[in-house]
Formats: sequence, structure tokens, C-alpha cells
Amino acid sequence: MKQLRRDGTPVGLGTVGKIMRAEGLVALQPRAWKRTTIQAPELTDRRDRLKRIFQTRTPGIRLVGDITYLRTGEGWLYLATVIDLCSRMVVGWQLADHMRSSIVTDALDMAADGGFLNTGHPLGVVFHTD
Repeated sequence: MKQLRRDGTPVGLGTVGKIMRAEGLVALQPRAWKRTTIQAPELTDRRDRLKRIFQTRTPGIRLVGDITYLRTGEGWLYLATVIDLCSRMVVGWQLADHMRSSIVTDALDMAADGGFLNTGHPLGVVFHTD
């Protein structure tokens, strides 16, 4: 309808709806944008400690993570992953029906429990995520 009006064709919503129904067309509304990441205001140190170097020869020192959305027949699931940059293996993961920080910490716990983190030097371990 907006495009028709921009092109100089005066039309109303009802007219466009009738024409679309007659042609067997159905309007689709875009989904509303939902903000999913809210930064904590007290976290002021957001330096890139990897310095955009996403490789290493030492396992368990440099890790990256992300959360992805999975649509299922019963709703949305969220998958948090932890990937070791040396081996490129997924060393920790967690599924949940929410996107709270606990799924990320659970995925990190899985990586630690599996022995994939260099726990001998915990201060040298860097976990990078957006």
C-alpha cells in the first residue's frame, strides 16, 4: 500500500485488502524486534582480550562462545556453546528454554568438568563472546 501511494495511486487499506483476497494473497506482518542482550551497567571492562586473534597452539587457553535459537514444535530452545580455538571442538554446551546467563555458565562448567580448560593456569584462560 505504501508503494502504491508513493507511486501516486491513492488507495485505502480496505481496497488493498479486497484486491489481495480476490487474488488469493495474504499479508504477512514482520515480527516485532525483541532485544535479547542487555549489558550490565556495572561491567565497564569490555576489552577484546583476544585482540581478534582466534587461533592458538595451546588447548584450553582461548575459548569462544555463542548462543543460537532453535525453533521446535514446542517453542524456542536456546543453545549456548563453548568452542576451544586450538582444536575447534565444541567442549561445552547447554540447552534451555530461556536465554539467561546460567546457560552460558553451565556450558563453561561442562567444558571445565570435561577437562578441556587449562585449569593449571586459570588466570590465562580467556573466554570471548559477543
